[in-house]
Amino acid sequence: MRLLKTLLDNEGAEWTEESGWLRFRVRHGAAEWETACRAQEGGLLLYAAYPFRPADAQKALAACAEIDRTLVRGAMFPAEDGTIVYRCRAELDDVYGAEDRLRSAIAYSAKVMLRFWGQMSHT
Repeated sequence: MRLLKTLLDNEGAEWTEESGWLRFRVRHGAAEWETACRAQEGGLLLYAAYPFRPADAQKALAACAEIDRTLVRGAMFPAEDGTIVYRCRAELDDVYGAEDRLRSAIAYSAKVMLRFWGQMSHT
């Protein structure tokens, strides 16, 4: 978590920490969403949530399954509150490569969220 805090501070990003979760907002053009992270042995889990709920839960579940077949890492799923969440993990077990792996996981998460934004907003 210290590494993530340092990266976010260096980027000038605002973040909050509560009950073991570190949260920050990601913006790209008109798209904006929240990412929540928590430490897990040897790594960090990232959960990025779309800021909207799909109109059709069954259609959203089918879209998540379709999307998951195309992802290189992580998975997209409907959360308990109905929002769609993308989860991935940054392996941080190598001290020398940890920063690159964390940056890569954050970037990949953002690319996934943006790539499927339109599809998920129309479910």
